[in-house]
Amino acid sequence: MNNEDWKLQVSYKTPAGDMINIRANTADELSVLLEGIGDYSPQIASVQRLVVAAYNVAPLQTTASTPSTPPFTSSAPTQAATPAPTSSTNPTCVHGARIFRSGVSKKNGQPYAFWACPQPQGADQCKPVN
Repeated sequence: MNNEDWKLQVSYKTPAGDMINIRANTADELSVLLEGIGDYSPQIASVQRLVVAAYNVAPLQTTASTPSTPPFTSSAPTQAATPAPTSSTNPTCVHGARIFRSGVSKKNGQPYAFWACPQPQGADQCKPVN
């Protein structure tokens, strides 16, 4: 399928900010693809955790575009963030499968790792668990 050959599109933005686009030419094809994405959601979440963990270990850096632009330097603490668990099942809450989040706190520079509620931030979001 070329980029412009599809007629229908459904887009999902995950709580982590990743975008998933499902494109099809007919309603029947879209229905099949939407069912399929549900079957692949654990694998999608697993790959997302691996990418986030890899980024936390070695963030992407770009070279300076001009001589006057200083290159980005990371001030990561010596203690590494906790990598995502390798379990095949995520803990759940009333809103569904939790999302593993890890990184370094901007406030105090300490690493963090927890399972977050998939519900967008707000009053109805469950408390994170370790």
